[in-house]
Order: sequence, then C-alpha cells, then structure tokens
Amino acid sequence: RKGNLVLLENFMKEAVSRARDELKKRYNKIDEKSAKIVAYGAVKYGILKVSSEKNVVFELEQALSFEGETSPYIQYAYARISSILKKAKKINSKADLKLLKEKEEIELVKLLENFPEITAKSTEELKPHLIASYVYSLAQKFNEYYHLHQILQADKNIRDSRILLISATRQVIKNGLNLLGIGVLEKM
Repeated sequence: RKGNLVLLENFMKEAVSRARDELKKRYNKIDEKSAKIVAYGAVKYGILKVSSEKNVVFELEQALSFEGETSPYIQYAYARISSILKKAKKINSKADLKLLKEKEEIELVKLLENFPEITAKSTEELKPHLIASYVYSLAQKFNEYYHLHQILQADKNIRDSRILLISATRQVIKNGLNLLGIGVLEKM
C-alpha cells in the first residue's frame, strides 16, 4: 500500500509539473494553485469520462491537452466566460431571453435545460461519465457560439440576453465539474 501511495504521489507531482509547463507555455505566467487545479482536474476527468464498463487507457499528455475531451478544455471555456463577464461588469438578470433566436443560442439553451436530467441519471445509475460527457458538450457548444456571435459588441438588449445566457452556461459548467470533484479557474 505504501508503495502505491508513493507511486500516486510521484504521478501527481509529474502531472502538476507538466500542467505548470503547459500553462507557462500558453500564458507565460503560472502559479502553483492553477497548475494543481489543472493537473488534478485532468487526471480526474481522464478517468471519469470513461464508462465504468470500459477499461481506462490513461495518457497524461493527452489528459493535459487544451484541445479535445479534456478537463483543461472545459476549464478554459469556463475561464473564457469569466473573462467576458468581468468585461461586461454587470449581468442583467431581467434580460429578455426571447431575443436569443440564433441557432447556436437555442442549442445552448436546450443543452442547459438537460443538466438536471443528466445529473439525476448519472446519480441513479452511478455513471459519472454522463456528467463528464455533458460538461464537455456544453463547453464545446459555448466555444462554437463564442466564435460565431458577438457578445459584448452586440446591441444592448441582445448583449444583455447573451451575457445572461453565458452566465448560466458558466454556472452549469462549474456545477458539473464540481460534481466530478474538479475545480475551475476564473482566468488562465
């Protein structure tokens, strides 16, 4: 047992070191707390995203990637939304969501609507991979939306509605990752 604990400690030190290197390469600055959050999230997500009926083939390099179905990809989407919301300064909770008519906005709203059902099913069936897959899909959908539509530069009423939409998206990403025991970063 003690040998396994030492192996696990060394593995996690390596994961944190690689996360630190990746963050430094991407953002030219890092702190130990961020590196730990990314590394621990990458390891947890890399394991939890796979159905318990299947064997897990874990590759640290792939798990720490900011592209594809990984925790850093999802954490980055969360940080991007946080950055937009910080620039927006204010969220109008009474924004008119009926103004959201773009295909990607409707798809994002529908995906958000599925969160309670996914979490209930995941809990009842003891299948955390359902939440992992869902949160990844949500991050993907947000990134698609972000690349296609102006948020902060849209006219005021649509801007307010879009800010409210991405705020809800951010909260659900945080809740989903929290259920998996994975932390988030306000900025990366």
